[in-house]
Amino acid sequence: MRWRRWIAVATLASFCWAVGGLAPGRSWALSLSEEKELGEKLLEKIREVLPLVEDGEIFTYVQAVGNRIVKQMGTTSYDYKFFVVDQPVPNAFAIPGGNIFIYRGIMELMSSEGELASILAHELAHIEARHIYRRIEDSRMVNVAAIAGMLAGILLGGGEAAQAVVMGSLAGAKSFELKYSRDNETEADQLGFRYFCAAGYPPEDMASIMQKMAQGSWRSGGSRIPSYLSTHPALGERVQYLNELAAQQRKKMGKKGTPTINTGDFPVMQAALVAQYGDPRAAQARFQEGVQKGDTAALYGMGTLHLRQGNVKEALPLLQQAARGNSANPFILSTLGSAYIRAGQPLEARKVLESALLLEPSAFIAHFRLALVLQDLGEKDLALEHLQQISDMAPIFPEIDYRLGVLLGQMNRLGPAHLHLGRYYERKQDWSLALFHYEKARALLRESPDKMQDLDKTLKEVEKKKKEAQWRNVRK
Repeated sequence: MRWRRWIAVATLASFCWAVGGLAPGRSWALSLSEEKELGEKLLEKIREVLPLVEDGEIFTYVQAVGNRIVKQMGTTSYDYKFFVVDQPVPNAFAIPGGNIFIYRGIMELMSSEGELASILAHELAHIEARHIYRRIEDSRMVNVAAIAGMLAGILLGGGEAAQAVVMGSLAGAKSFELKYSRDNETEADQLGFRYFCAAGYPPEDMASIMQKMAQGSWRSGGSRIPSYLSTHPALGERVQYLNELAAQQRKKMGKKGTPTINTGDFPVMQAALVAQYGDPRAAQARFQEGVQKGDTAALYGMGTLHLRQGNVKEALPLLQQAARGNSANPFILSTLGSAYIRAGQPLEARKVLESALLLEPSAFIAHFRLALVLQDLGEKDLALEHLQQISDMAPIFPEIDYRLGVLLGQMNRLGPAHLHLGRYYERKQDWSLALFHYEKARALLRESPDKMQDLDKTLKEVEKKKKEAQWRNVRK
């Protein structure tokens, strides 16, 4: 409709002004801080359009694999975050600022953690080498207007071209030329391969997942070409090149072989992905045979599927059996903890969640669930410690802010409580409740000048968003 396009143009105009205001008085060139700010803006818009996987176990697993690679990169300027997109297409992409997106469709093609790690490593290399930044600077046509064009694809929604603009790089917005250059790909392959091997993964796995797409094993749902090929050219040629790199790496490794790392969690993660986001009937058929054979991943997948459907009684024995089959898997234990919570067994939940955290201290979903259990058991100070340990995940998992707000309110720490609730409702785009809580927080935190300054800025931004939302509703 015409009015929707008018809104999009108005929004883009304000965005052009905002981004243009990042660097007044000089030709277009992104500093690192500006790149990160642009990345945050794009992340916000992408999250409005693309459905993201919110399952705590899947998110924790992918983040852990990504972090394992990041550790091999040495000092980096980025705080990397990894997101899983709930769409059955084989794609992955990176945006400025350190955010990497990998699609459910490509993960379902994979056979090992090494294949997942290889895609993440390649995208990490694109960001670390600042390829998007270079594309912005190298192309005369790619400037603020081109970024606005990318956002137009998001805001106008629908259509393959619009999605392609979102999924691809910033380059070539004039004519949808979304491909990285061959030089970019070669550099990303070499850097990513180095990170990937240093993390201890089999060198053949990078070529393996690329070959699956190049051979057409990705075909499903009438797709003609995997989305990944539209932004990463010459995939077929690169398979041979990557195989050569793998052979060279094997020769260097000699008799030592591949370093031993725990990659046994991949089948469990893949089962969770199918159980939580796949077609329920297809998921049940997929797991049924494995359940009869006592396969741990199948038991876990079927138990998770029952939880998804609200069948806690059916889920619990399956997850218990899966945990007995692999008691060292933090993701199985964390999901079992969730089942115990829903079954009204807090002491059992506490036990398995604490075990999960011993195995994987960074598992934020286990911290979150344990905090809920501790709160119910009356151990509020300990619950607060667990929530505060994962507070940096709140922008991605807003429920953390909500629970912090409720818990701090129960502890009569009303200023911080309202602040967290304001953040929660802001991320949920409930502008009225966000303003209510931010105003309460401001009135209660007057003795903290730094927080007051930040709150004043936040209140103005939320008030503006509320007016924009009201205006859009009127135009409807």
